[in-house]
Amino acid sequence: MACDTFTIMIMHINGRAPTNIPVDGCSVNLFQGNEDMAHLDQPLKEGNVHISAPHIYGSALEALELIPNSPLSFLNVGSGTGYLSCIVAEVLGPRSLNYGVEVHEDVVEHSRASIEKWKNAREKQITGGKRLSPTSAQAIKRAINDAAPHIEIIHGNGLQISASSGESVVGFDRIYIGAAVERENLPKITKLLSPGGVLVGP
Repeated sequence: MACDTFTIMIMHINGRAPTNIPVDGCSVNLFQGNEDMAHLDQPLKEGNVHISAPHIYGSALEALELIPNSPLSFLNVGSGTGYLSCIVAEVLGPRSLNYGVEVHEDVVEHSRASIEKWKNAREKQITGGKRLSPTSAQAIKRAINDAAPHIEIIHGNGLQISASSGESVVGFDRIYIGAAVERENLPKITKLLSPGGVLVGP
């Protein structure tokens, strides 16, 4: 049975000492004092770091119409913790491109650290946590990197992404707007969408 990912994310938001709690057969670290919040359907926020209520992620994932193991590209405007970006990357698989843009530098750093922890957990799951010889470890790391979805979190303002350079030239297949965006600014983001693509926002 898989670990409850939302419960794991609480660990990354709060700075208190962790405690070990089993969830669905997995050992999950939670910060003490948040155990009662682990399965509540509510957002959590500390400083600029914010994670939405779990039902928001479920609704967004459904609306994005993701195609598992596909070469779709995904842009997360206001990517926050990177939680949704990781879920999307996991669904789309290693042939996909996943970009997040976040305006708060401290949140970008937090997100990158959390994504690195997620990648390390994937590696540990694949290797069974066993110590490997350097040669075997390098071969497995290459195989894991080849099989891992591409995720890049960029510090910047999603409204300032140019539709005429980089990945934006061909457009993104899926875009999620997690940031506050005024109605008059929506055309700046819709220009980044590929023909037939899906844009989802609150």
